[in-house]
Amino acid sequence: MNVISPETLQKLVELQAHYKNSINLIELKEYLQQAPFGLAEDKINTYIDKVEQSIKLRSQIIQLVKNYLQNSGAESAGVDALHGAYFGSHPPQPLKTVEMHEILIELSSPLTGYLGRIKSSNWNRDRFYFLRDLPIN
Repeated sequence: MNVISPETLQKLVELQAHYKNSINLIELKEYLQQAPFGLAEDKINTYIDKVEQSIKLRSQIIQLVKNYLQNSGAESAGVDALHGAYFGSHPPQPLKTVEMHEILIELSSPLTGYLGRIKSSNWNRDRFYFLRDLPIN
């Protein structure tokens, strides 16, 4: 059995309220099922930090697409060009081209709607364009 303080529960609720569907309950359950049991503050705070880092990374990628398109004057950009621009922007973590593509696909999903996507027959020829920002607090 794990015990959660009201403050930690509040942080989880606020994160979910501000960034819809950011909390993955199955993943959170895995964090809580790890030993030691009892006070779960450290486990939940570790999970919250991981989610916040993921949101910051996605926000940075959205800004990267926006800035790349503004600076280049293009209407859309390919995965390879965005991947190159990502590494030129002092990234918080290294990403492979495939990982970058997966995040771009996620951000262009109709459920999120931060980027648009022009799908190609080959994944690395997909093109993306900016729709809206992902604000970070």
